[in-house]
Amino acid sequence: MTHERVVHHRHGALVDVLEPGRYRFWTTGHTFTRVDTRVQVFDVRPQETPTSDGISVKVGANALVAVVDPVAHVEHAVDPHAVVYDAVKAWLRDTVRQHTLEQVLTGIVVETVPPAVAAAAAATGYAVTDFAVRDVIVPAEIRRAAEELVTARQQAQIGLERARGEVAVTRALANGAKVLEDHPLLASIRLVETAARHGGTVVVERPADRTTS
Repeated sequence: MTHERVVHHRHGALVDVLEPGRYRFWTTGHTFTRVDTRVQVFDVRPQETPTSDGISVKVGANALVAVVDPVAHVEHAVDPHAVVYDAVKAWLRDTVRQHTLEQVLTGIVVETVPPAVAAAAAATGYAVTDFAVRDVIVPAEIRRAAEELVTARQQAQIGLERARGEVAVTRALANGAKVLEDHPLLASIRLVETAARHGGTVVVERPADRTTS
């Protein structure tokens, strides 16, 4: 099949890697190991480990892998999958221990394949084309506490913004009152405008004539 390669040994010694096609061998002592080179999903189930602040969580990972070196895949280890699996588990434990619970819940972003995982994969003939942390599981009581903390922070932020708005309004009113106090004519004009908007009537008294004849 087009996605398969066959590692050819004779009497225990490597002979060749056979591409898709038909072959005939007349001698004895040949062994053939098929290797699937298609991309596969590599899942690592959630591993329990403590965060840097001492909270136990379970974190898993997955990757896309494909065999690019059939000889290494066949000869390096009895179980190539287990070698990479253990490397991912070790990386998960080391990484989670360096993050707080909040950071783990927010998400551990992996921009490139971790070097230790890439090295284990290469040694067993794999190439890793994608890698991501997933399935973060925390105890129910810790999850509820974290949600309550987030809610409290949001409410505190809303209260802070409301207080800032009230201070701004008070400051504006105080400034406006000071202006009107310093400019009585402006205060009269504002009074007329307010009355007009509400359908009221303003009576303006002319000052008495203080001239004497």
